[in-house]
Amino acid sequence: MNISNVSPEALVMSTLQQRDTQVHLEAQIGLVKQAREAEGAAVMSLLASVPTPQPQGSLGNRVDLRV
Repeated sequence: MNISNVSPEALVMSTLQQRDTQVHLEAQIGLVKQAREAEGAAVMSLLASVPTPQPQGSLGNRVDLRV
């Protein structure tokens, strides 16, 4: 690409616009990552709140096999 006919001011403006766009996109990516992490933490919290059955007494210790 030949940019010899482009003014230095135009190059500077273009570079600044690209930087602004990149900063904006990086900020959006950061927000999406935070939202996904919060979502994952909420799911894990819900899973942890589900009660799991605990063994009771001798449950499973006696086996009665009939053939």
